[in-house]
Amino acid sequence: MPEDNTYVRDQNARVDPMFTLGTITVAELRTILADLPGEAVVVVGPDEAGEDDCSPLADVEEVWYLPTAGESVPLGRDADGNVHEPGSRDLYAVLLRPTSRR
Repeated sequence: MPEDNTYVRDQNARVDPMFTLGTITVAELRTILADLPGEAVVVVGPDEAGEDDCSPLADVEEVWYLPTAGESVPLGRDADGNVHEPGSRDLYAVLLRPTSRR
């Protein structure tokens, strides 16, 4: 059962809480979406510093999020065959990827 993943809970519990202020967890997102119509399209909006464009959600991926760099790396092996060992500031996260607008 996903909620029993103590590795994720333990990894994220070690991270400075300043990196998670104002964020939404998967459990909170489930609650938010629970009463919405299942046919509704999920649209990913720009971040506050980004472009004005919005895009439909295309993919969901489990990643290591590196909050100090604002980047993510895949779980398991990357395209070069390397495996990321999470550091003390890395968060286990779910990345929502928008569709390509090009």
